[in-house]
Amino acid sequence: MLHQTQVERVIPKYESWIRKWPNWRELAQASRCDVLTQWSGLGYNRRAVFLHECARTITEKYRGQLPRDPQLLQKLPGIGPYTARAILIFAFNMPLVAVDTNIRRVLLHEFGWPADTSRADLQALADKLLYHSDPRKWHYALMDYSRLALPKQLAAIPSLSHQSRFEGSIRQIRGEIIRRLTIKKAVRRSTIARCLGRTANDVDKAVNALQCEGLVTTTGQLIRLREE
Repeated sequence: MLHQTQVERVIPKYESWIRKWPNWRELAQASRCDVLTQWSGLGYNRRAVFLHECARTITEKYRGQLPRDPQLLQKLPGIGPYTARAILIFAFNMPLVAVDTNIRRVLLHEFGWPADTSRADLQALADKLLYHSDPRKWHYALMDYSRLALPKQLAAIPSLSHQSRFEGSIRQIRGEIIRRLTIKKAVRRSTIARCLGRTANDVDKAVNALQCEGLVTTTGQLIRLREE
């Protein structure tokens, strides 16, 4: 939920999610529509589908217990090297380092390294600096340090990636399609175009992307959530 989403937006969603599905088994039994409804407002709906698929794999293959092996974690839907490390650090306090945007900026600032320093070099530096007695607290400390003590200094360090503007984007159309499909079984392309004031071509691009991700199916003008 925190990936590319502000903490303030995530907290109420997370609390609501955990109340509804407190463990992997209960989440695995949910419908895709229920999962997307609960996720609504966080954006990047594919993350919700990945999490749902993870729950089913963990329930069926690992008896409801999340693996603690980074290689096994990366075999789960939507989990790459960074996310695998982050899970093991924050869930299990394992002695690993996950260099996110904030930690990257702190390291560059404190050591006076250039902004184009490679990920590998930063990872190697962070690995040497890790406080092994409490890795989770080490990460929290650097994240808080970046946010509370160095916001002005770190603002000058460019991010490796930039989130595109939401308003008027294809992402906005995708989000509206999914939102409507959590309420109704089908929605017409022309309805989406009209309500957002977008072209039919833009709506087609959004629909095609959702189809490629396995989220929707279409029949002519009608769009539906893809059945699991």
